[in-house]
Parts: sequence; C-alpha cells; structure tokens
Amino acid sequence: MQLLPYAILDMDGTLLDSSGMWDDVARDLLAQWNAVYTPRQGDDTMTMTIDGAAAYFVEQCHLPVTPQELAQQIRDRARDAYGTTATLKPGVREALDLMRAKGVTLCVASGTEKPLVDAALEKFGVLDRFAFTLSCETPQGKAEPEVYLRAAEKLGAAPGQIMVFEDSPVAVQTARAAGFYTIGVLDEHTRPHWQEVRSNADTTLENWTDWCAEQQA
Repeated sequence: MQLLPYAILDMDGTLLDSSGMWDDVARDLLAQWNAVYTPRQGDDTMTMTIDGAAAYFVEQCHLPVTPQELAQQIRDRARDAYGTTATLKPGVREALDLMRAKGVTLCVASGTEKPLVDAALEKFGVLDRFAFTLSCETPQGKAEPEVYLRAAEKLGAAPGQIMVFEDSPVAVQTARAAGFYTIGVLDEHTRPHWQEVRSNADTTLENWTDWCAEQQA
C-alpha cells in the first residue's frame, strides 16, 4: 500500500500485546466483590476510557464503591501490569522506524490515559518515535471520533491524509466514518472480532513483521 504522510496508532492491541491484561485487571478487581467479569463486559468497555469503564462496572455490577474510587484502582493495577505483563508486538519497532524513514509523522491516540501510555511506550523504548501521544477525553472513548480529530488538528492534517491503525472494530468504524484511512490490526485477544474489523477497515495487517516486508518489497 502507498503510505500516507501521517499515522495515528492505537496502543493496546495494536502496538502492545496488552488487551488481555485489561481483562485480567477488571476480572481481579470485580472478584473483590464476588462480581463475575463477562466477555460481554469486555466488549462493552473495550474502547472506553478508564473513567468510563469504572462508571460502567459500578453501575452494571452494583459495586459498593464510587466510579472515581474504582478508576483509581484500575489505574494502579494497570500501571503494575504494563511493567510485568504487557509486551511490544513483534515487528512494531521495525514498522515505526520504516514509516519514519519514509517521512511519515507518527502519533499515538489511546483510550488509556496519557501517563500510562507514555510510561509503557518509554519502557519498551519506542516513545521517541512519536511526535506526541493523546488520550481520549470522552468517557465513551473511541466510540466517538474526538481523539482522532484532536490528533489530526495537532498534526495539521486532514483526515484523508492520515492512516489510523486500530485493532478494535468499534474504533475502526469510528475512524473510517470520520474520513481517516483505516488499517485494521489483528490482535490474538480480539480475534473473534477480526471479521468485523476486516469488514470495516480500508485494509488490514495480520502481523507487523510481514507488513514491514510488504512495504519494502
């Protein structure tokens, strides 16, 4: 494919193998109150912010804490998990360097909060590849285009000049509807949604290593 001048990349499930980590965080926290974490809840909260997910769980599971208290517990658990559980996907570092070498300006737009994003990307040694990182500012996260439009404004580019790399079908659909060129990224944790991602995205990549080879062919 012909690379566009700009790229917005998701982090969890796209750059990092970390989607399952978030399920573990939610499952462990809910178990404190004998609440059972379900796949449906995972789907519902996949693209939400931490605050949005916390409010969702408090309401859905009738938890005896405030959304703010649960959100802080989620942040604390996630910070630890990024240090012990998450990994950089194979080929990501090479893909980022390849795009930069071809003149693509890169940024990250994540449903995860910026301090966690920056700490995780710094840990894996790739934070310096990005012009900036952004986090969603609406509780519904990437069900709304807010973070993509804000990234486009910061890049100084129109959506049609920007590639968006995402593993979530909801995020792919949102970005494409807003006029961005979408590239669906296969994530093993969300493989059950892969057909939906493929249907919604402009194009797809199943792993970063092969994608790099295709770009260099």
